[in-house]
Formats: sequence, C-alpha cells, structure tokens
Amino acid sequence: MKYLTILGSTGYIGRNVLSVVLTNPELFKIKVLVSHNNVELMTKQCILFNPDYAVMLKKNDAEKLKNNLFNTEIKTEILFGEQEIEQISSLDDVDQVVAAINGTAGFLSVLSAIRAGKNVLLANKELIIISGNILMYEAKKFQAKILPLNKKHSAIFQMMPINIQNKLGFCDLNQNNIQSIILTSSGGPFLHISKKKFKDINIKDVCKKTDSNMKKKSMINSATMMNLGLEYIASKYLFNTRKDQIEIIIHPESKINSMIKFKDSIISTQLSISDIRISIASMINWPIRINSGVEQINLHELKYLTFLKPDLIKYSCLKLAMEVCYSGSISSSIILNAANEIAIQSFIKGEISLDDISPLNHTIINKLSFNNPKSVRDILWIDNYVRKYTKYILKNKFNKH
Repeated sequence: MKYLTILGSTGYIGRNVLSVVLTNPELFKIKVLVSHNNVELMTKQCILFNPDYAVMLKKNDAEKLKNNLFNTEIKTEILFGEQEIEQISSLDDVDQVVAAINGTAGFLSVLSAIRAGKNVLLANKELIIISGNILMYEAKKFQAKILPLNKKHSAIFQMMPINIQNKLGFCDLNQNNIQSIILTSSGGPFLHISKKKFKDINIKDVCKKTDSNMKKKSMINSATMMNLGLEYIASKYLFNTRKDQIEIIIHPESKINSMIKFKDSIISTQLSISDIRISIASMINWPIRINSGVEQINLHELKYLTFLKPDLIKYSCLKLAMEVCYSGSISSSIILNAANEIAIQSFIKGEISLDDISPLNHTIINKLSFNNPKSVRDILWIDNYVRKYTKYILKNKFNKH
C-alpha cells in the first residue's frame, strides 16, 4: 500500500486523484489533504478518506473545518498556514506527494517533498517552466522522482523506455534511438476563426460555462495556444531535449495525447479518451498500471484523425514560447509565465482584448532581462517583480488595440 499526501485536494487534479484512489482502495491510503479555502469539500473528503492531517491555508478556514468535523468520528488533526503545508509535504511515512497547488504558491511545498526524497506527482507544469533545471537537479540530488501528471507529458513519459523514465531531466534521447517527441494540441476553441477576429473575442466567448478563475485561465491559454507553448518549454526540461527534438502538431479530435518518433521511422502514440484520470492512474502506481476508472476508447467509433501544422502567425503566443524556450535564458521563461498570467487577469476583467495578450507578453519580454536564477529565492523574486512591472505597464504605457 502507498501512502499519499495531496497538495490541492479540493481542486480539479486533487478531486480526480481521489477518484482514482476510490477505484483502487486496496492500493492507497490518504495521509494528508491540503486545500486553499474550500472548507465544505474538505469536510466531505475528510469524512470519506479519514486522513491523519488536513491543512487549510488560513486559520479561520481551519476553525470552520474543525467545527464541521466536531460531531463526527473523524480524528483528523487540523492544521493551517504556509509553513505547516511546507513542513507536512516531507512527512516521513508518506511515499508520494501529489503537487496540485496552482502557480508559484506550491513551489516551497514541492521543494520540501523533493528534498525528503518523495515521489512527486507534479501537476503544476509552471514550476518546471520557471525553475528550469533547478527542480530537476534537486530531485537528482535527493533521489526523488518527478512524475508528470500533465496529459501530454505523462503520455510521453509512459512511452519512454524505463531507463529514460528513471533519468527524467537528464536522459539522452539520441542514445535511446528517439528522434523527437511530438506534442499534440486540439488547436483551441478558435482554430477555425481568423486572427482578425481575435480583437472582438471577449471573456464570455472564451469561458462560457465556468466561474472558476483557474478554469478560465486554462481556457484562455487554450484560446491563445500559450498552454501548448508552456508545455513545449516544460518538455525541454523534463525530457532534456534539443530544439530539433520537439515537434508540434494540431490534432482537433484530441484522441492522441502525444507521440514519440523513433529513428527507425516508427511513431508510437498514446490513443485514449481525454481524461486526466488516465495520467493519474499511470503515475500514481508507476511503473505498474492500475484501473483508472475511465472507459476504453471505442476504435469502431473513430471516423478520422486530423493532423495540421500550427499557424505560428495566428498563434503568436505559441511562437513566442518556442523562441523563449531555446533562448538560453531561464529567466525569460519566468518573465513569460508571469507576464502571461497578469495578461490573463487583465483579459478576464475586460481591460484588454484576447488579441492584446501576445503583444503584451512580447513587450514585457523585450523590456526586462535578468541573470539566470541560482536559487528558489531568485526565481520567486523575478516572478514577483515581473508581475508588478506588467501591472504597471498595463496601467500606464501599454498600447491596447
């Protein structure tokens, strides 16, 4: 049996991890649940999984959780605060830590788990993007494993030979007869909309069915294809690729998660229903496969599979991310990620158009330059500075359409 800590248990990834755990109850025991502020769902999770510890970010939410559990038989110890989250991420009797806290907020807890030698199931690709090789070197130093939960990265990982899986971040694709990895993308909701119309697209057009800011962020990144750009950058560090070893293909049906092209002209693919539980099930019990709870894809219902070249003029956010990736500057990846997140916030508020996001990202990249970070403190300082500077540019100098 494996003992789990879930950082971000009430979010999208956390809920799906718990779904896989429920499908395989004989394999896993939940030791720690961590949530930002969703007290009601955390209450239900504590009653269902009876963890040893439950941690909320704020004291008043922890008190509410205590009150909710007071008249139950649950003996979960309730904690709160960033320091408690960081410390509990390295709990001795935990085998695996699911890192599903969004943004830079989860950085220190992930680092704590890595330095304790845990298997870290990493859902937050931004941490790879902004840290470059730092996180990978930490994992190597402390004999921890980083197992990617992102659908594309997980698919590639699963198709890799075991010696590459064991050397994530330091593998040599060439020595393993791999010519390139191929990232697939649906092309986003506006694949067949001309770029000229992007300036007229508003937040309601992009996010019709959600009030969640995190879902809005994902949908906006899908619309600009920045999500694929960020996955491109993360792939470089996860799989130690050269520029000629990553390809991108638009695949509107989203049936193939990613591909690997071998030197003998064979292309391996992962064909499945698009469901994050497949990635979770593959990583949470790696290297042994388990039931994900997802139905098998029906091959008889597949009428066609479409593959297109990405339009890098239309999707200039994707092009910028690809350029930043191999610029030799880790700090440029931090700048891009931070500026893009502020741009998304501004678009959600109706302050800029969808078509303004890419020019804003270009503006910030061109105006700022830093030495490559040597520590987590350096990374967080650059990230914070860029966010403040981007807000300043938006308020004072950015020429909107």
